[in-house]
Amino acid sequence: MVLEKYLILNKYFLSLFGVKEFKELQEKLRDTQVGVDSEGRTYFVNVLRSLEGLKIKENLLLKYDENIQNYVKKINYAREPVVLKYFQYLAVLFSEIFFDNIKNRKREFLEEINEFLKKYGEEEKIDIINELKFNEEDFKKIAFWMATGSGKTLIMHINYYQFFHYNLFSPDNIILITPNLGLSKQHYEELQKSGIPARLYSEGISGGREKEVLVIEITKFVEEKKGGGVTLPVETFEGKNLIFVDEGHKGKKLEEQKWARLRNELSREGFVLEYSATFGQILNKKNKETLKEYAKAIIFDYSYKYFYLDGYGKDFSILNIKNLSQIGKEEFQETMFIANLLSYYEQLLIYEKEKERIKDYNLEKPLWIFVGTTVISKKNKSKPTEEEKETISDVLQIVKFIKKVIEEENWLKENINKILNGETSLKNEDNEDIFKERFKYIRNKNYDLDDIYEKIFNGKGRFSLLEIKNAEGEIGLRTGENEYFGVINIGDVTGFKKELEKEGIEVGQDVISISLFDNIKKEDSKINILIGSKKFIEGWDTWRVSSMGLL
Repeated sequence: MVLEKYLILNKYFLSLFGVKEFKELQEKLRDTQVGVDSEGRTYFVNVLRSLEGLKIKENLLLKYDENIQNYVKKINYAREPVVLKYFQYLAVLFSEIFFDNIKNRKREFLEEINEFLKKYGEEEKIDIINELKFNEEDFKKIAFWMATGSGKTLIMHINYYQFFHYNLFSPDNIILITPNLGLSKQHYEELQKSGIPARLYSEGISGGREKEVLVIEITKFVEEKKGGGVTLPVETFEGKNLIFVDEGHKGKKLEEQKWARLRNELSREGFVLEYSATFGQILNKKNKETLKEYAKAIIFDYSYKYFYLDGYGKDFSILNIKNLSQIGKEEFQETMFIANLLSYYEQLLIYEKEKERIKDYNLEKPLWIFVGTTVISKKNKSKPTEEEKETISDVLQIVKFIKKVIEEENWLKENINKILNGETSLKNEDNEDIFKERFKYIRNKNYDLDDIYEKIFNGKGRFSLLEIKNAEGEIGLRTGENEYFGVINIGDVTGFKKELEKEGIEVGQDVISISLFDNIKKEDSKINILIGSKKFIEGWDTWRVSSMGLL
């Protein structure tokens, strides 16, 4: 299934620029200079106004360009000046055209989209598309499918200013819905930088400032209030609401269905803007109604394939290992873990050497991340299988590796030397060590084991884990009395502590420190390692992910 073919709203907006596929605009704009010319126009709009088949009047396009520049000035209120990249500019331009049309020429706009839809359906001959028809209710929601790291947050803030520029209606409530508390805090800080009044739900829901955004996790909403607690029934926010949704569909299938109902109820009389990097995971022919909904809602598609083609994203390599079945599982995992450690250490060395040059590319200190699919062992199930009985938590496994690296220095040194000297058991089809061509920077520098401990673990000493009592779901990792070098973020700390105790690993308590996770993005942060579940990690990895461990 080629999902892009179903995105009717997006296809309509592409047609306004005389193209059928996004890659046509990508090829024309990706190398275009950012910024403005001597006449105060962006270089992007100069390219767009020269396109054959352009269906937007030039004077209107230039007006949109002027508006976009004004929005950018507003979001630069208290941040390092942002200059939009071409795909960010297009995302904002598409929404600018949309807002203008539904405000000033809604009926004509509706007719034009349905006329396009009819012709497109005849050309593509796709059943679901031929079943679609836009109505005014469909103009109450737009969605942006954009890869993680492509600037969805900035787009959201500009959309906020666009909405009020066109004054579609006066919202009774403005709500930003997030997947979790960590994302809520991040959004709150970013909104302030963009000059947008905001408040976290933890601060209460009454007495807000004019046009203030309430930032709240989707998990705080319920369809019907039962008992006490921190949840809110959706009826708390009656009236016309302006809703922003960040990755609101994440979760288990049943959760997604419930959350979709809650979002729809909140925005029933208002307007919703949704942002996600993972629409592709929920849109398919089996879920026909959801596919239809987002076919009419996704206005801009800059999903990962476009992101990657522009040179962003993560490069990866595939290691073909000969006779893997003959290598012990423990030996393989430990070798790969230490290789991953060396990869991270190498990045730290290069970062320190090129620190000033790197600033020009907005790159920050690397962060070593481990993503676990499970946190608590499946053997706690009432009727576990034999295979599940042998399964331990992914996160626990990572903790045990880290503990061994810290406590067994000679073992670490021996295995590092094997990797750097090409003496591991992991061979390719030519019987060469798979690490033969890797870690050249470390080899040339003549690595220092003490430096590895200092840079990654903030020094040597007894390995310890401490529950951070002032931060929900956090366990800090440190050596001796040194600063914390890592943080685990999980939902069930109590259950995880029991798993650790079974392995003879105790967890102490820290009643003084504040959230380690919140400090990760600070320039002087000493946190190098983050361990968490996939659900927790995915939302915030626009910060500084440079090395990821997958076990």
